[in-house]
Amino acid sequence: MKKIYYFILKSFIGPFVVTFTIAMVFLIMQFLWKYVDDIMGKDVGMLVILKLLFYTSANIIPMALPIAILFSSIMTMGNLAETNELTAMKSSGISLFRMMRPMVVFVVFIAIGTFYFSNYILPIANLKQRALIYDLQQKKTTFYIPEGIFYNDIDGLSLKVDSKDEETGVLNGVLIYTNNPARTIRSERGEMIFSDNNDYLFLKLSNGAIYEESSFMAQKNDPYPYSKTFFKETILKFDFSNFNLQKTDENLYKRDFEMMNFLQLDRKLDTIIIDFDSIKYEFKKRVKNEVFVLDDRLNVPTKFVTRDTALAEENMVNDRIIDSIFTIQEMSDLSYSQALKLAQVNIRARKDFSYNFLLRSKGRNQMINDYKVAWHQKFTLSFAVIVLFFVGAPLGAIVKKGGLGLPLILATVLFLFYYIITITGENLVESNVLTPFYGIWLSAFFLVPVGVFLSIQSANESALFDVEVYKQFFKKFKSK
Repeated sequence: MKKIYYFILKSFIGPFVVTFTIAMVFLIMQFLWKYVDDIMGKDVGMLVILKLLFYTSANIIPMALPIAILFSSIMTMGNLAETNELTAMKSSGISLFRMMRPMVVFVVFIAIGTFYFSNYILPIANLKQRALIYDLQQKKTTFYIPEGIFYNDIDGLSLKVDSKDEETGVLNGVLIYTNNPARTIRSERGEMIFSDNNDYLFLKLSNGAIYEESSFMAQKNDPYPYSKTFFKETILKFDFSNFNLQKTDENLYKRDFEMMNFLQLDRKLDTIIIDFDSIKYEFKKRVKNEVFVLDDRLNVPTKFVTRDTALAEENMVNDRIIDSIFTIQEMSDLSYSQALKLAQVNIRARKDFSYNFLLRSKGRNQMINDYKVAWHQKFTLSFAVIVLFFVGAPLGAIVKKGGLGLPLILATVLFLFYYIITITGENLVESNVLTPFYGIWLSAFFLVPVGVFLSIQSANESALFDVEVYKQFFKKFKSK
């Protein structure tokens, strides 16, 4: 039996490694195609490119791993069924689920490793990749001055040269326009010198002139005077830091819920929920104490009582309880005006207070949803690996086709189905249509019944995908 297990496991690991590698290469190429404009022509060095590819590889594993498990399981069971090895093992008394046992153990180990990967490694890789891509996007292309064309990539400077010596870097016929201050510089010869850290460019010019407008000296409607200065040699300094790869502070891209493991997320959720409950309690308490509309009786201060002198003396100590809103007509004009202004102020204050509470509630609810989504996502990848295996392995045993043809088509269709449902669930959570639990586990709700159904059909040797069975059924239906 050990030899059979070893044979089945070997038949599964080979296609899994090949499929996983192909999926990784394909997804990395897709990433490079997306960000090719941010990488090419910037002379960032091979080390930076390798770091970017390393972080990218870690971030695309959640997509490459499920499709590799799905395809390799379909392909392995399909090959065994197509070569009648599956039939031979069944005839010797080995059930389908017993044959799948070594693959199940292998997939469970992968799922456990995937959990630790998504819990500890993936957040850091995601942060590193995000910061590095931003740095590459901010870096300008390699400094290169063409002949006879204005070069405008240096901030505040437009530069044109008639010719240049590629070996020495000497520029001939230099024409420069600067913005701050606004001036024009002409020079017969120029030489570029970079600082030690390449943050500054020093342009050494020889035999030229500087033309500078002096508009602040001119009167209104007068022509602008300008100054003309000749020089034998001068040096201009320009900021060149944008042409270097600047390392951005990673804390700018760090969100707490992305950098925590599931235990830290659980403790943080409890803290946020308790804090939110206290906020809601304070709001209810203030509404109950201050918004009198909720009472069936209204307390009015002494200065707003009626003109009835007998009752006025009684209200010097206690506020009078007004049972009818029509008693307000008995107030004096001054008291009525004061009461109206006070009511308007109170209404605006209650409105602002309620609106601020609503904003705080939305912010807290969004924060709670973010932490819950991050908590559930620690487990969804591991669960998807197991579920897709139990979808692919029985399906391969049913279709009885190996190779790269039908298994690849089925794996692609099923993975697209899984991916679309997963993205749809995440979008529904962001739109507050579904709770984080139902949104993140939406794909599992669809795939688990499919896996159970296919497992039962495979164990019963169902001809679910046998075309001849359907042809015979339609022939009988047509004859009737």
